[in-house]
Amino acid sequence: MNEDNPSDQNIPDKSFLQIKSIRTSSNAFLMKLKEGDVIVGLDGREVHQSYEDLSKELKELKDKKVLTLLREGIFFNTFVYGPLGVICESVDYEKKPELNNFNLDNFYKADEVYYHYELFKKTNDVAILLNTFPTILASLAPPLWMLQNRLWTLFSITMLFYFFLFMISPWLFFIGWILKSWYVGNAQIDILRFFYRLGNYRLSSSFCAKNEKEAQELSRKFDSKIDFYYSYLEPAILED
Repeated sequence: MNEDNPSDQNIPDKSFLQIKSIRTSSNAFLMKLKEGDVIVGLDGREVHQSYEDLSKELKELKDKKVLTLLREGIFFNTFVYGPLGVICESVDYEKKPELNNFNLDNFYKADEVYYHYELFKKTNDVAILLNTFPTILASLAPPLWMLQNRLWTLFSITMLFYFFLFMISPWLFFIGWILKSWYVGNAQIDILRFFYRLGNYRLSSSFCAKNEKEAQELSRKFDSKIDFYYSYLEPAILED
């Protein structure tokens, strides 16, 4: 059963939907979902319906919802904004023992605030966890924001830009600061993504969490060797 040619067959009450294949450039592809991921919940409600019914529900979304999934024994949440663009098959606890008597409330709470994180990884280097919620620091003081995010090249270029403007005219410097703050404040997430890719970092996964500590813990579950610059975790144990 799939989005383009769904089956009319109903899914058994205690079955869930497992992603069998993902269409290139679909929402699921951009969300970094993987084949084998099991859809277990939508905004705190267990998903036992057919993919046809779920797809219709996702098409009618007016705002983002939280999708709860199971991947290789790990439950996690991610934001969903519309149809996934996948082919699904039914799966139950006989194939996925983790689904037997699991409690969705342990993994998603409707009264909590969740932030969207993107995990960027580079071979033999420290990973970067990007919180896609904009920060006010980028709008108030772009140089400090650049230092905070280790954007050394952009920081150097920006300081030279400010220096030349100030040498020409303090008023021109003031106008330049305002314009730079406006641009960086509005484009900060795209700027970060660009520089990460420029540094050969690749987007590994995408999910939501209540805070950065929880996001780092989830990342460590996905990859036991992962480390971060500003880490809440013990250093990863690497094999000799």
